[in-house]
Amino acid sequence: MKKKEIVMIAILLLVSVAFIVGKNFIHKDDGVKVVIKHQDKVVERFDPSVDAIYHIQGSYGTLDVEVKDGKWHVTNEQCPNHICAKMGWVGIDDSIPIVCLPNEVIVQVEEK
Repeated sequence: MKKKEIVMIAILLLVSVAFIVGKNFIHKDDGVKVVIKHQDKVVERFDPSVDAIYHIQGSYGTLDVEVKDGKWHVTNEQCPNHICAKMGWVGIDDSIPIVCLPNEVIVQVEEK
């Protein structure tokens, strides 16, 4: 191989690696929102890329929804079984709603 060919291959490899690595670090705001509903009424809407804690009043008691690093989960809920807290962290890719039946609260990705 000639020197020019080696340099071109090296440049293409570097650009390819930079593109793949850079793609994982760029946060793309595609407008995805998550909603918290109580009795089918939206009581809170949040951007999952912004860390926060939301305090929600449910039918049975209160619960907190913690958002961190693009994921969310239920904490400090007042209900008998604590099933919604046991679901753990959920993200946009999971497409699984968190449901607290005693509180009649649902946390899910907003439909477009």
